[in-house]
Amino acid sequence: MALSSSLSFGPLLRQLRKQAGMTQRDLAAALGYSIALISGLEKAQRRPDLQAVTERFIPALGLQDDPHMAAALIEQAALARGERPPALVTLQRTTQVTVQHTLAEPVTALPAPPTELIGRAAAVNQLCKRLLGHGGRLLTLVGPPGVGKTTLALAVAREVQHHYRDGVHFVPLAAVSDPLVMAATIIGAVAPGDVSTKPPETQLIELLRRRSPLLILDNLEQIVGAAPLIGTLLAECPTVTILATSRERLHLRAEQRYKVPPLDLAAAVDLFTQRAQAMDSDFVLTPQNQPTLEAICKRLDCLPLAIELCAAQIELFAPVQLLTQLHAHPLDLLVDGANDLPPQHRILRVAIERSYRLLRGEEQSLLRCLGVFAGGFALAELAAVIEEGTETGDWRLHDGMITQPLFANLQSLIGKSLVRAETTATGEQRFLLLETIREFALEQLWAHGEDAEVRQRHYLTYLHLFRTGDSYLRGPKATTWMVRLESEQENLRYALQWKLDTKQPIDAAWLLMAVHYFWFTCTQRYEAGQWLVKLLPYRHQLPIDLRLITLINFYGSALELEGFQELDCYKNELMELLDDCADVRLQAAAWYFLLFSATSSQTITMTEKSVASARAAYSLPPLDRKFCIAADRDYILTANLWVYGRRLIDQGEFARAMPVATETLQLLRKQGNQLTIPHGLASLGRLAIFQGDLAKAYTYFHEAVTIAKIFQNRYMQCSSQLFAGLVTLYQGETVTALQLLNESLRLSLEMQEIFLLARTYTYLAELSLLEGDLEQAQHWWTQSLAYPTFPHQNAIGAFTRVLFAARLATAQQQHRRAATLFGYASRMYSHLYDVIAGPIRTLADAALATVQAALDPAVFAEAFAAGQQMAFKEVFAAILMPGAADIVHHDYSTSKPSSNKNNSKPLLPAVCTEP
Repeated sequence: MALSSSLSFGPLLRQLRKQAGMTQRDLAAALGYSIALISGLEKAQRRPDLQAVTERFIPALGLQDDPHMAAALIEQAALARGERPPALVTLQRTTQVTVQHTLAEPVTALPAPPTELIGRAAAVNQLCKRLLGHGGRLLTLVGPPGVGKTTLALAVAREVQHHYRDGVHFVPLAAVSDPLVMAATIIGAVAPGDVSTKPPETQLIELLRRRSPLLILDNLEQIVGAAPLIGTLLAECPTVTILATSRERLHLRAEQRYKVPPLDLAAAVDLFTQRAQAMDSDFVLTPQNQPTLEAICKRLDCLPLAIELCAAQIELFAPVQLLTQLHAHPLDLLVDGANDLPPQHRILRVAIERSYRLLRGEEQSLLRCLGVFAGGFALAELAAVIEEGTETGDWRLHDGMITQPLFANLQSLIGKSLVRAETTATGEQRFLLLETIREFALEQLWAHGEDAEVRQRHYLTYLHLFRTGDSYLRGPKATTWMVRLESEQENLRYALQWKLDTKQPIDAAWLLMAVHYFWFTCTQRYEAGQWLVKLLPYRHQLPIDLRLITLINFYGSALELEGFQELDCYKNELMELLDDCADVRLQAAAWYFLLFSATSSQTITMTEKSVASARAAYSLPPLDRKFCIAADRDYILTANLWVYGRRLIDQGEFARAMPVATETLQLLRKQGNQLTIPHGLASLGRLAIFQGDLAKAYTYFHEAVTIAKIFQNRYMQCSSQLFAGLVTLYQGETVTALQLLNESLRLSLEMQEIFLLARTYTYLAELSLLEGDLEQAQHWWTQSLAYPTFPHQNAIGAFTRVLFAARLATAQQQHRRAATLFGYASRMYSHLYDVIAGPIRTLADAALATVQAALDPAVFAEAFAAGQQMAFKEVFAAILMPGAADIVHHDYSTSKPSSNKNNSKPLLPAVCTEP
């Protein structure tokens, strides 16, 4: 955290406290103040005492070695009191003076480190300052099994050992469970051979009362009476300092707590590499294996013990194999630790099991159940799964409130470092298990025979959550629910995979229906398509209505995605199911997706019937809400109107398109659906382009981009920016156009949306051509040919590419070649149902006029006629570029002309059909 010395006293104190890794309770204990006083100082509700800040706060915060920040804190304290800052500040440690003995060195009994400590330098430095600078004499390192608490404590002890007159003593307590044995064990470490008939606690106090040692008390969590003994020891022995390790804090007033975090990723990879090289001297970190090693360390939560145990298997498995094994059975791999490790550190499962056995029965039960949560959980879902939130068979989520016993058990698991609590960007609390602990919890859940029941409750909980979320995603609360559902995707995937693995396709289909619109909106359509492909082999087991909607969702997801183009068999099956479906509401939903890809002379007629079907469905009682998007009458009507308006625009029916596009946008605004309003704006923007009103077009697209950015709809942002870029280009603002197109290129590359990439490269080529940079125009146009256009734009996309090639050849003064391309383009256009309109018509007409003027009329007529006779593959192979004919699978030289042509036919901008 970057600190600013310009902050006032309260905020500066709060930042310095957090930098020291202290809570308000920790700082209060170190100073002997109340928590309320510390809180009041940080909130500027109390005035600081200047002398106390200088003499007590500075050492308590470990600022002896940071005079700049110490002086800033003192200065701000003076200003908070309305006083002049002192001219000179002398910083002193508040630790006792170490007496130098010339006759004997302090007794130190620390195990020598067998390996180098990696990734903990900052933590060691911070803990040394806390240990030496604080008035409090108890510092507890807490953390989950395998995080490296003992190793860190020993590293700190080695750094500070010379500050303790009576030395440092390491006391391993993993095998101790009784406080009397604990006292005797400490005596044995401090004064071996000291024999007394007194009780161990009395003997220990008498032994340490006049001594000044540092005691390292390792592994305290299993000793029930450890805290009272340590409290007594601190009270009776005022010069004893204790550094303890435990899974949970001791809850003593003098205690400071430090949560030991996992290693950062870079340090984790370094540790893996070092330990792997100890097993295999030929092992090296390379750019090729680094991503795999990073994935391994992430899978192990960057826990040092887990990494060491995993790296020890490098003789048996290559890194890629290790990663595969970790995804399958991680705990089975993390065994065979070094013999000089304590028994509980040789096998990670044993280390976790040791913590598990210390839990009470209800805590063990809760930990087992928490294993079903993937990627964390919120309180509402926890309550639903654990407390079986059912009411008369209807599964309902709790309102976020959980019962006191459940809350107490969860809090206990957090305190024992088995569950982590995090604050999300929205300020809400979220809880999660480290993956190694979660794997152990799932093992125990299965061993207790609870797996099927708890996972079914988990499935029902997230089915309900995503169904509820779906009902809000097309309204004013869409963004709130987008954020909430985003954080629960891992749980949804986990439930979905379980249903598929256990051959329960009906349950899987309902869950996929619940998440479909969310994934569609988040541009996760490829993932949706992949899951649906897994379900499709079982589709004949689904009820007819569910099977119909499942196929509709698959068709809608896969339509615009690479790798899912073989859809004809499913389309035919859809049509058969539609014939068997008497529900007009489901028919309206089905026609929306089917007509989305239609390109024929009957498209407008079919779309009009679809809109009529949607209006009829709107007047009927709604479908059961379990059908989610298909049951949303407002959405289905608006979506059908949007497709209808789009088809009217595509086919040049601009006068008829205007009221339809206007009604669509009005409905979207009325519904408050900010995520889809940009689609309505885009339709009106395209219409404005085609009618030559570029200023109005830019207004529509600019608003669409603004909304998409606010609501983080990257797909719509990219698409709208492309049109905005094209409009600004045609307005002559090439610098702005280039900025918009480059940003769209970045977004489309990030999303790997191949159809947006095709359009982006085409528009960049258009920009370069208009600027006269013909080489760059050729480059961008060639790039565009590597990507197909949208399936329902296949024909118009291919045509506009040929038209662009003709204009480029004209600019290159290759007039005969341009005439041939214009000839083929004219034949293509006669077979299209879409029209070309707007500035591109002006540009195409100008290029064609240039070619006609440059060539002898006979030469032009010959080249033009030759182009009209050429096959599509010939055009691309001979004139454009080899292999490029794969961008479309239709030969226009053998097609019949379209009967649905507008003789005036204004021309459409290149690849400018909205997806």
